Amino acid sequence: MRLLHLADLHLGKYIGNYSLIEDQKYAIDQILNIIDEKKVDVVMIAGDIFDTSVASVDGLKLYSDFIDEIIFKRQKPVLAISGNHDSAKRLDINNKFFAEHNYHLYGEYKDEVVSLEDEYGKINFHLIPYISLNQAKVLFDDNIDNFTDLYSYLLKDKSYEGRNVLITHCYANNVGIESEDAYNEGQKPLIIGGSDAMDGHLFLNFDYVALGHLHGKHFVIDPKIRYSGTFMKYSFDETKTSKSVTIVDITDDVNTFDVEIKPLRDFRIIDGKFDDIIKMAKSDDYIKFILEDDHTVDNAMSKLKEIFPHAVQITYKNSGIFNATSDLNLDLENKTTIDLFKEFYKYKMDEEISKEELEIIGRIVE
Repeated sequence: MRLLHLADLHLGKYIGNYSLIEDQKYAIDQILNIIDEKKVDVVMIAGDIFDTSVASVDGLKLYSDFIDEIIFKRQKPVLAISGNHDSAKRLDINNKFFAEHNYHLYGEYKDEVVSLEDEYGKINFHLIPYISLNQAKVLFDDNIDNFTDLYSYLLKDKSYEGRNVLITHCYANNVGIESEDAYNEGQKPLIIGGSDAMDGHLFLNFDYVALGHLHGKHFVIDPKIRYSGTFMKYSFDETKTSKSVTIVDITDDVNTFDVEIKPLRDFRIIDGKFDDIIKMAKSDDYIKFILEDDHTVDNAMSKLKEIFPHAVQITYKNSGIFNATSDLNLDLENKTTIDLFKEFYKYKMDEEISKEELEIIGRIVE
């Protein structure tokens, strides 16, 4: 049986003020072609389907179209779980209808196994969505204090007869202690304050473990315990990486390989003097600028956007220039909250806030 391992789609995500939905559709179209060209039998999605618990309309439509293409047009089963970004309860709506059409979506945990067959026999799929520690204490055992405890509890009575695949969303490593460099910018940890890592040795009895949560592709302890990573870049920490999806062949053995996904727009970091950067060739990529000037540049962002329409962020290599000037001089006594926010926004973003955004801030303040 040939499996496609996906994770951390984060559909509906924004980078700065830019929606990534067009970029995500470009990547998903490639994934559909991979399903056809590589003759994939089953698609696995290991959580964080959406970027927020209340998914955007564009994100919902993109995912719905993607699933329709797989289960109805291609007649391929999909096995998916929720991640810490998803709303488990929202995902579980209509799950009975989904299951009848070979779309097995586990928003909330169910102690069930989905079994599929090929010429080698049965493969048992164990789906464990993201479960918070507070939920685990209520649902299972009040003595669960960490994620190693949680997975020890969930796996203690598992039968590993035949071939078994686990799909889950967690931070697994070889020691169960959090590493300082595990998360890149923009990733949300499972818990705030304390370690959210778990001991990946608990997964060694499975034939393959499809992991989600960490955005970089890699394996844990054994090549069969694997993070596929995101199918596209989501932060400037990933500018030097390539993105892919993972194919898993399970016969009487397990083999994996990656298929590259090409971006519609890349993520880049450009550093240098402003006057040199402004003379560069135009680019539609998402760009973070690190200016090496010894003074702040007036209206730098608006000027850069004329050449780089998806400019995301400006920082200065020499942060000391802000200490030597009075760029932000707010009159706290005689200005309204909205006026103060307008000045702060211009100071941070180097451009005026739009009328639409200001109306939103106004409603929030009210």
